[in-house]
Amino acid sequence: MSSCRIPNSREWRRLHERLDRAIAQAASGYMLRLATRRTRINTHKLSDELDELRLGREPDYDIPGFPLVYALKYMPRRVVSIYGSLLHILGEWHPASVLDIGSGTGATALALDLLNLPRHVNLTGIEPSREMIVFSKCSRYQDRVSASYEQGSIAGLAETSMSLEPFDLVVFSACFPYSFDDWDPLMSALGDHKGKESKMILVIEPDAKQELLTSFRRRLAARGWPTITFCCHDLPEVIKDDAPPLREMQNVCQRLGLDGQPKTWWSPPNDRFLVANRRPAKAARAGGVVARPGIDTVLSVSITRNQVSLFNAV
Repeated sequence: MSSCRIPNSREWRRLHERLDRAIAQAASGYMLRLATRRTRINTHKLSDELDELRLGREPDYDIPGFPLVYALKYMPRRVVSIYGSLLHILGEWHPASVLDIGSGTGATALALDLLNLPRHVNLTGIEPSREMIVFSKCSRYQDRVSASYEQGSIAGLAETSMSLEPFDLVVFSACFPYSFDDWDPLMSALGDHKGKESKMILVIEPDAKQELLTSFRRRLAARGWPTITFCCHDLPEVIKDDAPPLREMQNVCQRLGLDGQPKTWWSPPNDRFLVANRRPAKAARAGGVVARPGIDTVLSVSITRNQVSLFNAV
């Protein structure tokens, strides 16, 4: 089975164009949904709401139209950060099923699609915000990923019959608020490493939340999970090239009267990554059949978007 390969400059420009097209199409589809609902939006007020993130506060993700301005500003960068981290760690290990908790605008699904893995990926997104789900469902990328979304949270997941076991990759997308300290329900849902040796955990958060990542790493280690950390500077250099313009996204921004140029890389770059069990064991099959090559279960926790409500009840 082939491993994930770092794209060359020409390939990255093509991926850049695909990312641009995918987000622009999702944004246009969401705008059509708003029009169908006869919902008028004020993009300047929505931009002010988005500024809450820069201030370390939580915006209201359920305001109609908010996912639109969020996606046009932050989604390309989040996609590239997830893409780069998976490219950095997956090697020959390829997930087949994904649970994306706090899935936001669908950045994880698009990142997986851009990876072009040698197998189709089925993704289930769990997201507290109904508006974010509406936006995610407007995405049209289906080459390598089939995605479905439903409303829910990590707290609800722990209390229901849904199990993490069937999933190869579980993504927690920006669900840690700065003040998060209610770890017990989360760690109970993740469980011990013993019995989950074929799982991997990936956490992505900005540098400002390094203390949270350190706390998470300590708790994972206490449950037997081997962990490593790295930062955005360790990702492949080619994906840091955001010089190619995102023309289709820029056209959408101009239609909405939004200022600024959409970008695919943070300036300054500040993401940090936590990985638990980077080398998943091969899962044994009943009857002595040779195990599948490291594809049984990944638990990938990808923090890509601040979402207080995801853990409010945890």
